[in-house]
Amino acid sequence: MLNSYLENSITNYNSIFTSLKDSFKWHADDKILMLVSTMYIVNDTNFDIERYSRITDYIKANVGFFSYLKSTQRFTTAATLDLMTSDPKEGFKKLLGIYEKLIQEGFSRTTFTYIAAGTLLKLDDSKIDVYIKKSFDIFRGMKEHHFFLTGSGDYPLATLLAQTGDDVSCSIERIEKYYQELHKKGFYRGDSLQFLSHILALDSNLEKENLAQKCLDVKELLTNNGIKVKTAYYPYVGILALLEQPENYIQTITMIYERLNSDKKFKWQKDINFMVAIVFLLKEKTELGDIVTAGLSTSIESILQAQQAAMIASVSAATAASSSSNGGE
Repeated sequence: MLNSYLENSITNYNSIFTSLKDSFKWHADDKILMLVSTMYIVNDTNFDIERYSRITDYIKANVGFFSYLKSTQRFTTAATLDLMTSDPKEGFKKLLGIYEKLIQEGFSRTTFTYIAAGTLLKLDDSKIDVYIKKSFDIFRGMKEHHFFLTGSGDYPLATLLAQTGDDVSCSIERIEKYYQELHKKGFYRGDSLQFLSHILALDSNLEKENLAQKCLDVKELLTNNGIKVKTAYYPYVGILALLEQPENYIQTITMIYERLNSDKKFKWQKDINFMVAIVFLLKEKTELGDIVTAGLSTSIESILQAQQAAMIASVSAATAASSSSNGGE
């Protein structure tokens, strides 16, 4: 049986999704609306459909015809502005400014560049240029090690890694060590493994071999509890590995996952349901102050932000083709 916090999270999530679906069912994929709903739960922010709709309309009215923000990308961007800024209109101007600076530094014009810009939105203006340069240096370092794997989907984690305080070479070295150690443990090489290594590299105090083994243990725990661990789930396996005694929470994750799978609104989105189950568990552990392995000094906000970036990136990639073919609204 789920505790009251998780029950309330599921109830609120359902309510927000229903409100979004009623308003935007012809304009946004269910995956996007599920993601937006999750963002409000994670940030403990009351959802106001009228306020949110005004922000989406403002974004659409203030970008060019061919902008990614003209179509489904504006829905997650609107949530980011609503949740991270006190004045969404001013926040949007800042977001566009950061986006253009990322382009000037060498990043490509993609949907992932907007996501990366969102991770920098809360920084003081005086720090943005420094972190953008560092972000591109980290991205370039990623590409040197994995030329064919590294692409625009890695932009958001590059900007998050740039904010850790470690120098570029140390961050790249940690990413690569995790990548190789995890592969030795049986994780398949590819984009998802690189994403997992990025998340684990957010904290320099973690010891790579033990954490890689813990990731393998979590993967086996999930499999033994009836959840087939696809490569797309690798980043979330890593997040679970940051928990103190993750084996204590597998049953809870399974219960949330099965609850969402049994809901007719969500039953066709099992991959998203798994991600949401991890989000809700992590948020609950944050509220209880019982969250991570000893020695993890990265703030919980950074881990949640990394998870949010991972979700936005994966959902955006999954819906990009349909959004493009439909031409937005």
